[in-house]
Amino acid sequence: MFSYRTITYRLRFDYPLVGKDCGYVLLQPLPASVYISTDELDDLQRLKRLSAVYPKFVNIEVAAERAETFSILLRGTPKITETLTLPVHFRYHAPSDKRSAATVTVPIPELYLNCPIADSELLDSGLVARPDRLYCLNAAESRFDENIVKDGEPTTMANLERCNWRRVHVDCRLKAPLKAEIPVGNANAYAPVLYGTILLGWTMALWTIIRSLANTRRINQRLNEQRMLQQKVK
Repeated sequence: MFSYRTITYRLRFDYPLVGKDCGYVLLQPLPASVYISTDELDDLQRLKRLSAVYPKFVNIEVAAERAETFSILLRGTPKITETLTLPVHFRYHAPSDKRSAATVTVPIPELYLNCPIADSELLDSGLVARPDRLYCLNAAESRFDENIVKDGEPTTMANLERCNWRRVHVDCRLKAPLKAEIPVGNANAYAPVLYGTILLGWTMALWTIIRSLANTRRINQRLNEQRMLQQKVK
């Protein structure tokens, strides 16, 4: 659900997975209209309030129409219940003469599980979305890639563990729709606002110049009066 620009997840796992040497990743796709503050997430990770994988740089200045989609990976170990929070922000949209608001919809997240190969039986086959597929965690791109074994690729324990992720079904229950209405400026008001801003800017500049000249004349007048007074005293 959205709460003060925060998505809150409440996760529940079955007992067979709890306490085992398994890990999960919640993959949250974000549309172009939504972005994250990497500084904010860095602070949360430093405070041990979040474990996530996300792009190192996100352009927060670009408009939604020019932005790209990306994903956030929220990491953890299965617990009976757990609450995660992800702070997000909404981009501004280009002005339009056809709409006054844009509807932003955040997709449902995907859940991936990774258990040691020796404990693979912990994952019920009915829980796995595609039992015939394994996925590799691509942390550099904040995504999962299908595990395709290439000729000549070494089969190491590190590669086996990295590519032992399975996508599982999620019983997702939303307390509120993952939607938001973002105001959109009126494109027809661009010219009046532009000319009004220019006029206001010039008016303020002229007022500043006039006030500065008036202050200068007043200071010079007082200095002249003081000099004349000193000459009379002498």
